[in-house]
Amino acid sequence: MVSAPIVVATDFSARADRALDRALLLGKERHCTVRVIHALDFMDADNADWASLENRMAQTIGEAPCPIETAFPEGSPPHAIATEARASGVELLVLGPARYNSLGDYFLGTAVDYVLRNTDRPTLVVKNRARMPYGHIVAGTDFSPASAHAIIEGARLFPDAQLHVVHAWHVPFEGLQRDQYVAEEIEADESKRLAKFMDDLKSQAPNLKDATFRLVRGAVHQALTTEIRSHDYDPAATLVVLGSHGTSGFRQAALGSVTSDLLTTLASDILVINTKNVEP
Repeated sequence: MVSAPIVVATDFSARADRALDRALLLGKERHCTVRVIHALDFMDADNADWASLENRMAQTIGEAPCPIETAFPEGSPPHAIATEARASGVELLVLGPARYNSLGDYFLGTAVDYVLRNTDRPTLVVKNRARMPYGHIVAGTDFSPASAHAIIEGARLFPDAQLHVVHAWHVPFEGLQRDQYVAEEIEADESKRLAKFMDDLKSQAPNLKDATFRLVRGAVHQALTTEIRSHDYDPAATLVVLGSHGTSGFRQAALGSVTSDLLTTLASDILVINTKNVEP
């Protein structure tokens, strides 16, 4: 079955090669076209040696295992990339932690925030070498419809990966609360909520019937990291799925602060699903 096209951005640097390699691997797996883009600001475009750019693009791609399209969109790189990602029929945008402008913006900061705010396409931020397909998906939940949507979409995009859902919990004002029974009651309540969330999730998406779930005490970052480390998952074959907006700190006017922080701190590749318009 042929899938919709994938867009991957490159600045021809070694840092961007990991995103390109992952996109090409996905193109091979899905029998789909990979559209490789190199954005040029207007000044660079006006003075471009197009033959040289085409040659450099060909050298960067190498011998591709899937159909390839190339493009050199003009304008601010984050804007040009977001515009390409909004193209009709594009299923996935793939980015790496590469610098794209002279001000030093990195695609783990303001530039990725801009792209995610200006496209509704799922966006894969690649940090690791693409040695193998993703074998595991780890997704956090705050029980919101936004997180449910992100999990379902992540599993749809990567149906061959085993899904693991985690929920982070804590005791409010823990420094002042010494009674053990309080923590036990909160944990029991959160466990029931997680079980109900998973039942509802599987009723919406029967393909998730084999998904596992776990309650972890601590912050969101700690819960996701604990899940990955406790099972000794290979970081290069593990994908973390996040919603761009949600509750409990996720829902903001721009990219949620929790999501933005996790993009920077997690070692695994991260798939961000745009959940801005999901009803709470």
